[in-house]
Amino acid sequence: MSQTTNQLMQYSIVTLYLVEHINYLMFAGLLSYNIPLVFKLKSESGYIIRAGIMALVSFAIIPVAIFLPPEYSIGLKLFGWGICFLAGIAFASYGARVIQAKFALVLSRFTVKSNIRKGAKTDIRYMDKELPAIPNYNPMKYINLKKGVFVGLDEQVKPIYLSNLEDWYKRHFLIVGATRSGKGVAMQALGIQSLMLGETLIFLDPKGDKYLPHIFKQQCAKLGVPYNYVDLTNPTPQINLVADFTSRDLKNCLVESFSQRELGSESDVYRKNEQEFLESLANFICHKNAENIDGDHHDETGTLKYINKSLTELCDEFGIAKYTDKYKSSVSDLNKLCNIGSINAANGKSLTELFNGGGCIYIVGDLLDETMKKIQRFIFCRMVQLARNHSNYVDGLASKADRDAQERNITVFADELVAHISKFVAESYTVSLGWGLKIISAIQDLKLMKGAPADLDPEFLKGAIFGNSQNKLFYRADDIDTADFLSDMTGRIQIEEEQKLVTRNSLNSEKLDRQTRLTQAERNYFDRNMILNLKQFEAIFCASLGYRKTIASLCKTSPITAPDDVNGKQIIKIMHSRKINEESSNSSLNNEDKAFIASWQIEQSQHKQLINDLTKDGYVNSQNYQNNGELNNEHTNNTKPSSNQKTSASKSDYLF
Repeated sequence: MSQTTNQLMQYSIVTLYLVEHINYLMFAGLLSYNIPLVFKLKSESGYIIRAGIMALVSFAIIPVAIFLPPEYSIGLKLFGWGICFLAGIAFASYGARVIQAKFALVLSRFTVKSNIRKGAKTDIRYMDKELPAIPNYNPMKYINLKKGVFVGLDEQVKPIYLSNLEDWYKRHFLIVGATRSGKGVAMQALGIQSLMLGETLIFLDPKGDKYLPHIFKQQCAKLGVPYNYVDLTNPTPQINLVADFTSRDLKNCLVESFSQRELGSESDVYRKNEQEFLESLANFICHKNAENIDGDHHDETGTLKYINKSLTELCDEFGIAKYTDKYKSSVSDLNKLCNIGSINAANGKSLTELFNGGGCIYIVGDLLDETMKKIQRFIFCRMVQLARNHSNYVDGLASKADRDAQERNITVFADELVAHISKFVAESYTVSLGWGLKIISAIQDLKLMKGAPADLDPEFLKGAIFGNSQNKLFYRADDIDTADFLSDMTGRIQIEEEQKLVTRNSLNSEKLDRQTRLTQAERNYFDRNMILNLKQFEAIFCASLGYRKTIASLCKTSPITAPDDVNGKQIIKIMHSRKINEESSNSSLNNEDKAFIASWQIEQSQHKQLINDLTKDGYVNSQNYQNNGELNNEHTNNTKPSSNQKTSASKSDYLF
């Protein structure tokens, strides 16, 4: 009996521990939670759970002691208990510092939030939740002019239309986005719908798009309207840049092209001298072109002679070389233009003829060539002038029926706007809609506006473009300042900003408290994070329209498949000197050439009538230059408007 009792006492570590080491156990337990915690045990969340886990792990020595051999001393068994006890302390401490905090964070994610929350600030790490993915689609399925002009699909995959066509005709359109974000894709659908509406489409492309020419040519063929492709970088003569001008318009185009506007500085003295030189040259060119319109244009052999001379020929006749020392800037720029073959086709079509023909005029330039930029500015300025002149002509018609019949809408697509812009065009943003001219421009970011011509202030340009473009499409922006600026234009919304409380336990570990405080705040509807993270072809359509609930909405555009059997990059044909007698037309010319000659002769007849009408109005004045090419110093004082010329401040006199 006594032996049995001794063995029981030997294996009963619990009894031994409770009887002889109760004080040590209490002291070790207190150390595991810090002595100051004794005074606030009831207030600490999770204390009982951690204490229970520690106790279970600490007393794990009971089964260990049972399975240990009898010959093991009581000290070795107590050492095993001590290891288990320390493991319990370590686990409980780790649970208090790490596991409890993580557990509280996990629980917070499963919190059912109240309906009173109006939104929150975005997190750059979780933008997929803020910007839903919209699948690609075929835009041609959604183009329906009865519903309006199609822009794209919104976040609910529903089409966005400009339901009121006045919102298309009477609003400029601005597209902003980084390279390869989708600006050209938006222009595809907008350009096709512009042609379907019967507008004259003028596309200024300084980069040479791979697909747009083919898409537009195919659409022109379907609609039966002209398509003209001009590649300024191709040395083949294609157009006559200075034909069919009035002296006033030509002078203004040259001034804008060469950036010779006054800057309000001391250098304006030289700029005014350059302007006078360009004005005299413009008078000379217009007079020579007017002379060539009159008379028979066939020689004794029946060969059709040139009607207009090229800029190179006219500059040689004027003798610009002798003015090199006095007007270095203008003469240098003129010489550069004379070396560009594409614009010096003596018998090529003029910009006026292309404009009057309607349809699509696709002009390719060069974003990196300064001379090409001057030509691009010249062409853009000329197109604005033609729209203004046509509007003035329509306003002068007697009957409303005639005015309605002659009224036309023109859309100019200016990709990389800074490569085409001039102060004349920037100023025309405020009035060109009244002339039926709408500008759809595309830019990459605000900083590139500093690359505008020297006589154009970047801030003025930004105000003219953004302030007068009521329809806007914002693609991904890679520039922070641009993203912030675009974000501000989407409007402000009210949100509930969440403030969470954090508590600290005895082991210096923080955890989220159950209480949450909500405060009212504001943020942009589409903030910087959203604009920086837009995917390719995804944009934000921003327009104040009465039939739309919000100013801004997510908009997905999608590319149109370019046709494989259509080549939209065939440059415009010009009329070379040919025999047009009956024999040659029957023997040496094919049917295509015969049709081309017939249409060309009709155009030249209309062209002659147009110039006659212009000269009757007194715009071309042969008294403003001397036949030997010398500048007429009294030009400014001696020039008087004709009786038919307007003297009041009409739309045509608004800018110059």
